[in-house]
Amino acid sequence: MQLGKTVYSCLAVVLWLAVVANGLLAQDYNVTVSAGGFDRQETIVSFLFPDELAEGVYRMTSEGGTSVYLQVNNRNRGTFILDELAAGSSRTYRMSADPVATQGGEGVQFSIEPNTITFKDDDRRVLSYYHGTNEPPRELDERYKRGGYIHPVYSPGGTVLSNDLDTDMHPHHYGIWSAWTNTEFQGRTPDFWNVHDNTARIDHDSLEVAWQGPVYGGLKAKNHYVDLSSSAPVIALNEEWKMTIYDASEKGEYLLFDLDVTHSVNTAQPLVLPEYHYGGMAFRGHRNWDNPDNVTFLTSQGYGRIEANETRARWAHMGGMVDGKKAGIAVLSHPGNFRSPQPVRIHPETPYFVYAPMQLGRMSIVPGSPYVMRYRYVTYDGDPDPEQLNRMWNDYAYPPGVTVENK
Repeated sequence: MQLGKTVYSCLAVVLWLAVVANGLLAQDYNVTVSAGGFDRQETIVSFLFPDELAEGVYRMTSEGGTSVYLQVNNRNRGTFILDELAAGSSRTYRMSADPVATQGGEGVQFSIEPNTITFKDDDRRVLSYYHGTNEPPRELDERYKRGGYIHPVYSPGGTVLSNDLDTDMHPHHYGIWSAWTNTEFQGRTPDFWNVHDNTARIDHDSLEVAWQGPVYGGLKAKNHYVDLSSSAPVIALNEEWKMTIYDASEKGEYLLFDLDVTHSVNTAQPLVLPEYHYGGMAFRGHRNWDNPDNVTFLTSQGYGRIEANETRARWAHMGGMVDGKKAGIAVLSHPGNFRSPQPVRIHPETPYFVYAPMQLGRMSIVPGSPYVMRYRYVTYDGDPDPEQLNRMWNDYAYPPGVTVENK
């Protein structure tokens, strides 16, 4: 009998060591958040754990008893929304490494239709992404048929802010989309923006994955930049989208999502972007804003539509009246973007803008060095609040610090 007890004891020790070795033994953590030099309010906080942690949703509780959801992805990164924290102060949360169950429909959810995937934040529509193809009106031919872009984009009150396939004005604009205009590739000059010129197009490749949760949801997708000016089509660039929609505003005052878009060349030759006034990650505003009297622009420098064009900006706003309601969108450019703060192209008549770093001179996307674009989008009803947008940009550019300790 004693031998049996010893065998069982040894077996238990071996199993326990195996569990520890595989990082599956739940343990508690102290997570300390430091505000740094800025007052924080509804701030997205993201950090890595020192140990392997199962993908899922966890609860963190502050010393004052406030409880928040923490969503952990499959790469050991946790994300939560910090309600508020004064500059120079810190807060410590206690966390158990045991996932918790959540109620269905909390936070960010998605639904998939034949051609689009639509995300909602607490039952408010945020946006739709074309994972299939759009349906151009009869006035437009097959050249305008494509996927791999965002439309519609909504304000918190449900007002549509974006536009695509506008037969009256620049039908080659697609909600939120990416395209380079003046390029050089293998001795040719394909134009991926003006598809009606027949030199290039952008093809949607695949919707890789989508996810949802109480803190954030999102997707990853791939597109191809196809050069049509050769004797046979050639893929010049591979484009990867990572989109993250956050359940950030407790009072529903705004909707917020991030786009990280990566371009890598598909051949041994670079894609060269000569100096030019537009091309890149763009936004096309609602068709009501085709009338300049119905739309306004504002940048972080305080410039309006005319004076803002070809100036550098941390964020840019477009908004106006849609069916009797005022709403808008701001695009925040990450300071890690190439040539930040990037200059913007704001058209004097057409309601679109684009961050266009090639305004500052020739640039290239070369083999082995992907080009990354990072932007945060905020939608709202009413007029823009520059103070709030500056605070949001500070949160995006200089997020709070986080320290994780095993208890």
